[in-house]
Amino acid sequence: MKVRTQLVLAFLLLAVVPLAGLVAYSYVTSLGAFKRAVEAESSVLAGEMAEQLDAVRGDIDTRLESLTALPVRSLVAGESSDLEFADLYLDLMTQMGEAAPLVDWLEFSPATAEGGEQQESFFFYPSRALERSLRKLESLRENLEASGLTAEFFERTVSEVIREHSVAQQPGEEAMAARGQELKKLLGREFMSAVRQGDRVVGQLKAMVPPTAILREVLSRAPRDQGKVPFARDAEGGLYVDEPRDREMLREIGLATGFTGTPEDLNSPDWIVVETADPDSGLMFGVARPIGDSLRGIRVAAARNFTYGLGMIVLAMFGVVWLSSRMTRNLKILSVGAERLALGDLTTRLPVRSKDEFGQLARTLNRMASELSENQVRLLEEVRRRKDQEIQQRLLAAEHERKSRELEEARKLQLSLLPTELPRHPEVEMAVSMRTATEVGGDYYDFFPGPNGTLTAAVGDAAGHGARAATMVTVVKGLFTAAAGSGEPEVVLGEASRAIKRMNLERMTMGVSLVRICGRRISVSAAGMPPLFLFRRASAAVEELALPGMPLGGLAGVEYRRWDGELAAGDTVLIMTDGFPELLDREGEPLGYERARNAFAEVGGATPEEIVEHLNATADRWRNGGALADDMTFAVIKSVGPS
Repeated sequence: MKVRTQLVLAFLLLAVVPLAGLVAYSYVTSLGAFKRAVEAESSVLAGEMAEQLDAVRGDIDTRLESLTALPVRSLVAGESSDLEFADLYLDLMTQMGEAAPLVDWLEFSPATAEGGEQQESFFFYPSRALERSLRKLESLRENLEASGLTAEFFERTVSEVIREHSVAQQPGEEAMAARGQELKKLLGREFMSAVRQGDRVVGQLKAMVPPTAILREVLSRAPRDQGKVPFARDAEGGLYVDEPRDREMLREIGLATGFTGTPEDLNSPDWIVVETADPDSGLMFGVARPIGDSLRGIRVAAARNFTYGLGMIVLAMFGVVWLSSRMTRNLKILSVGAERLALGDLTTRLPVRSKDEFGQLARTLNRMASELSENQVRLLEEVRRRKDQEIQQRLLAAEHERKSRELEEARKLQLSLLPTELPRHPEVEMAVSMRTATEVGGDYYDFFPGPNGTLTAAVGDAAGHGARAATMVTVVKGLFTAAAGSGEPEVVLGEASRAIKRMNLERMTMGVSLVRICGRRISVSAAGMPPLFLFRRASAAVEELALPGMPLGGLAGVEYRRWDGELAAGDTVLIMTDGFPELLDREGEPLGYERARNAFAEVGGATPEEIVEHLNATADRWRNGGALADDMTFAVIKSVGPS
């Protein structure tokens, strides 16, 4: 497809589709905004009806409470004359005010006195006609002589008027029960208040109010502009309206008596129905409003806007065709030149004929061709440089592999110099542990049985790591194998130091502790090693044996000291390298000799194997997952047998 055709189609798509989308979006948003506004307005109106119902209930409660201040108890049969009843009746009607037409009857139930009989309730009906008649008679009562009436005739007239209106007749029990259920169902409660004389409750006054009358009163106050239809319905689907034609209109949209769904379940999209629940009674107050005419107006406006927009697009189409013809000429020149560049002809240069984007693109292609020629030269140089780097990386990898192999061989050599099993001795028990760091270290231990039942234990730590440390361990292993079991410890250390110095091992040194046990006697010498710990079973205390001395091979002619002592049964000696007290935690703090001594004191009376296990566990807790920076070696010797 030609570019010109593509531009025309693109214009149509980019113009018509957005226009249709914009019109549709405008229609949907306008429709939604209109419906939301109607729903909000209807919701406010429904809420106001619920508030009016609450106000009517509150007014009835207030007026009923005011009636209890009147001498209502005198209404009980036999306790008041007709004249007294007439006076009290007028007072009751005055207090009830506008609420009187909403009340069917008032019931006064006397309280039962302790030990007395239940008295019957007294009923009377509010009547505006009776009120008017009694007020006319009351105006005559002020001046009976002027009116030509006697008191006896006046009383008979009042009695006849009262009996004529039957305001004190008791309603049927079924009627009272039905009205009570209807009140609770529609209004959520009954209207009653206690009657008091002083601080004593003498009865209860109940107002029987027809709830349908209250609902009609509330619905009649709702505005009916714009076709609004106010209504109410109970939980069983009963529908209440102010006018009969409202019921027919609601039935047409699906909201008839017995409907228990929600406004969304109705079958008319041209109506908005909003309901608000009354929290006390459970009644749903609602407003139904027709919106069909408004919806049609919104649709007509959307169609008109789309037609106007489409006409403007047709006019713009002529300009697009003219511009696309001019653009395609320059584009053809650019495509031919770009194709030659793609084939590798970097000498191609495009003629610049305009100052617009096509001309800028032509200049860019010309500059790109020139830069590509220069980049070819730089690319060849970069390839050669990368090849040199790759060769260097391979050499470094080979060197790293060689060193790793040497470290592994040194580690194997170091471990091969250690005894495969510990010697058995009738007077001592032994246990050892050596944990190596990530690199090959120089820790070393060995045991040498001697004449007359002597046993010499050696624990060492060569300076440095790797093959040099392994070499030093090998040298010391050879020297001690020949002399450690026979000579005195300090003499053996001195001869070994001089021999290493004569070997000229280039400042290679090694710290060593020698412990010789013969019977109950113990001799200790050290060359640059941490102090030994001696646990005394009798006192459960740990003695620290620190003997100064240069590491083996440090200086020529060094003399070493010796400490001699006695071991009791159960006494334990701990020989260790500095990897344990110098062990670092996560924050870089060393374990220290004090903590090392306390850790040994905690288990000094246990078996050598348990002591070694406890010390290793202490080290693991302290480093908390951190790596070992140095080898860590323990040798534990415990005296056994009778004291």
